[in-house]
Parts: sequence; C-alpha cells; structure tokens
Amino acid sequence: MDFDSAARFLVCNQHCTFYPVMCFARINLFTQSFLLLLSKKRVPYKGLELLCLLVFWIWFPLLVSRLPNWGERVMFVVASFVVTGIQHVQFCLNHFSTSVYTGPPKGNDWFERQTSGSLDIECSSWMDWFHGGLQFQIEHHLFPRLPRCQLRTISPFVKELCKKHDLPYNIASFWEANAMTIRTLKVAALQARDFTKPVPRNLLWEAVNTHG
Repeated sequence: MDFDSAARFLVCNQHCTFYPVMCFARINLFTQSFLLLLSKKRVPYKGLELLCLLVFWIWFPLLVSRLPNWGERVMFVVASFVVTGIQHVQFCLNHFSTSVYTGPPKGNDWFERQTSGSLDIECSSWMDWFHGGLQFQIEHHLFPRLPRCQLRTISPFVKELCKKHDLPYNIASFWEANAMTIRTLKVAALQARDFTKPVPRNLLWEAVNTHG
C-alpha cells in the first residue's frame, strides 16, 4: 500500500486525533481477529476461536437490544468502547514515546534494546489495578513469561542492573507519558507534512497492524 494523500492527511494530524481514535481502537482488534482467523494461516484452536467470536457477536447485540430505546443503546455501545480506550492509550504510552530500533540485532544488545525502546509508568502500588501490569513494560519485555503480579517485585532489580551497566531505564508518570506521546506524534506529523521527503511505504497501515 502506498503512502497516499489520505494516509498522509491522517498521519499529519495524528497528534490531534490520537485520543478520539483510541476511543474506538477496539474496532481494529475485532477486525484483526477476523482477518487472522479467516486467513489461511495456521492458528491453534482456530475453530474454537471462531466459535467464541460467533458467540460473542450473538450475545452482544442481544444484550444491547434489551435496552429500552436507541438513545440508550448508542450511549451504551459508545461508553463500552471509550472505557476500553483507556487501555489502548496505555499500550501506546509504553512504546510511542521511546526510540524505535530498525534493522537486524547486533551482538548482545537485546537487553539494551528492550530498555531503550520501552517506557515504565511510575505509580503507587494501590494504582496497579488501573494499569494492570502495563506500567512495568520494561520488565515485561525482559521477562515476558513472568506473571504481572511479580513485575513490581523485580522492578528494583532491573533498575539496579540498568544503573550498573549504564543502560537507560525510561520511567515517567502517567501524565508525563501522555505528554511525551503527544510530542512524539506531533514530531512525526510535522515530518509527514514535508512533501519534499516522500515516504516510500504506508506508515499508517504499519501502525494499524502494530509493525515495528
């Protein structure tokens, strides 16, 4: 897909449309689920996955139909998407504001790439319910099989290891991370507005499919 005028327009304004898009980013996940399961790719338990999707899409419209009028139905559906949009914002905060590594890995730099390309969200333990473990994205990248309830436990050890080997350990408050993400999106948006530097591929399509 080419980086056409529509894609350029959307990317050029992505710092303004970020939060509205995140409110309905769940639609993309629904679409990607169907595209994967209806493709020719081998997916474990594909039949069961399709059955579960079918059950959900029968149950959800029936649930919405039980509401008394169309106004409440629309508000219910919109609210269900907007609330889950908070989680989509959280996903973006952990990655969008940090550096992106391109090209094949070099030597033993895997650990450094994980720490430099991820961002932790600083918060008190009583806010762990809100972030659901996503606030420890560096730890999650380093130990992807570790249960999220243990991520706070190992966080001090990861910080100490990064300090010992002079590696970056990116951490910011929730609000600081939002500001950093918007700044990064704005920088990319301004670059996309430079028509003297055409982009060879559709970055919007890559972003939708979480490439990179």
